[in-house]
Amino acid sequence: MFLLAVIILVSLSLNRKSAVLNVEGKILCVPAKKGGIERGINAQGIIIRDETVYMSPACGTLRIAVAERDRVRANTIIAQIIPGEIYGNIQGNKGINLIAERPGIISFTLDRLERILTPSSWMDLDMEATSQIISEPVETMSDMYVDKGQLLYRIVDNYRIYMLVISGFDNIPPTDSFFTVGRKCNLRLNSVSDNIYSAKVVSRVDTNEAGPGSSAVLFELTDFPYELYYLRHVDIKIITEIKKGLLIPKQAVVEDKNGYLVYTPANLGVNPKPIEVIGSDDHQVVCEGLKEGQRVVINPYIIREKGIAVWK
Repeated sequence: MFLLAVIILVSLSLNRKSAVLNVEGKILCVPAKKGGIERGINAQGIIIRDETVYMSPACGTLRIAVAERDRVRANTIIAQIIPGEIYGNIQGNKGINLIAERPGIISFTLDRLERILTPSSWMDLDMEATSQIISEPVETMSDMYVDKGQLLYRIVDNYRIYMLVISGFDNIPPTDSFFTVGRKCNLRLNSVSDNIYSAKVVSRVDTNEAGPGSSAVLFELTDFPYELYYLRHVDIKIITEIKKGLLIPKQAVVEDKNGYLVYTPANLGVNPKPIEVIGSDDHQVVCEGLKEGQRVVINPYIIREKGIAVWK
């Protein structure tokens, strides 16, 4: 009888362990981790650079001496113009040197907007028309024939860059205090990288000044994202708030009459854990009430479907 009792107890223990493994195989869990969720305004920006455009002083063949995106000092030789009518005919002819008058980043890609969109003239533009500007980049290449007066390249100031945000739609109110001139903020340039860049509001045109649907905000970037030395249009997110705390998937949160809770795995079941949601987006929530690394069930619907015990 004693041996029989031992066998029965061992069997029950094994069956219980198997049941626990079966339950854990059905519920899916992830650990809570530190992080943050951004709130912000999505918009499109037009890049305005402080730049100098150089024109060809003569007709001839262009010989480029530096590369796209090179940083140069003042008085650096950028290129040479070899006049066509004397090219190869006069021994020792070195052509006409094109020299940088200021330091900066060289770009041989021109979109014909360099002299239209400038830091000093943007407020004179038709805001509605500016938002619809389409750039048509043209690339200058070595050994190409150029005419006198033809635009060849530009030198971009790599210490200052501006971004004009047109607010011809309802979700960017330039009269809002967030857009006060001099206020600092953070921008995420979605079409450039995942980095966050700092900026400040340097000017704005309010709706009542520029007419309905044609207001704008001008930001000066503190950082210099190098991709912006040639891009003209960029998708941005103006970050208005960052909620920090413990991140968990949104599908882990269950709403009940007392607020929100999550389920944490326990032996042969789960424990309900009340939480406070302090921020969310489409996929995650920032919450309080959990410990970092604490596991939560991300498919809580299965608890009722499978009859998993909930321990109070």
